[in-house]
Amino acid sequence: ILCLSPFFCSPLQAGLDFEKTEIKHTAKHSDTEVGAEFKFKVSGGKTVRITDIATYCSCLKAKAKDGRTEFKDGEEGVIETAFLLGTFEGEVSKQVAITTDDPAQPEIILAVRVAIPPVFKVEPESLKWEVGEEPKPKTMKFTVVHEKDINVTGLVSSRENMTAEVKEITKGREYAITLTPKTTTEVMLGVLRVETDAPYARFKKRLLFFNVTKPKAAPAP
Repeated sequence: ILCLSPFFCSPLQAGLDFEKTEIKHTAKHSDTEVGAEFKFKVSGGKTVRITDIATYCSCLKAKAKDGRTEFKDGEEGVIETAFLLGTFEGEVSKQVAITTDDPAQPEIILAVRVAIPPVFKVEPESLKWEVGEEPKPKTMKFTVVHEKDINVTGLVSSRENMTAEVKEITKGREYAITLTPKTTTEVMLGVLRVETDAPYARFKKRLLFFNVTKPKAAPAP
């Protein structure tokens, strides 16, 4: 058998033959979404119907091109995906589950992997106190790793019981963010929104986290 197609070709293989089941991308800072197309061809001498396309994450959209769900032997198709970058940073991987009516190939897993270069580096990314601990201030180091200067313009705490202050170390490059609980008498979970003048919409705010947790139980003697 001579196979002139870039797709995998074999008389023993039936169903949807994908050119790739994993696609990798590197996003730009200005990107708000990244698209990927998974091309396939039907083989095996029978028609295959796609019964479901699921992503299990609102950040990833997926559909069959032109809304087609039924493909005859030899026909080609495309699963189109769009990854919404939101506030993601670093290496992110999301999956698409394709369900078909072919009992020999009921589910196919596709993967979209995106490298999203960071704009900020935060150490640590969350602060924690224990219930009953002295409510002393704790500090995060907020560093701009983008080539251009970006300023912290404001802080918004989701909890009235947690105060937040920012100190400029190096303008546009480095900041110290200090959180201080008014009390640690109760368990608390909250979010700190760091507002910036970043030139990209999705980096104009950075979410950090804080919590007051129950003390760990002492190990049994």
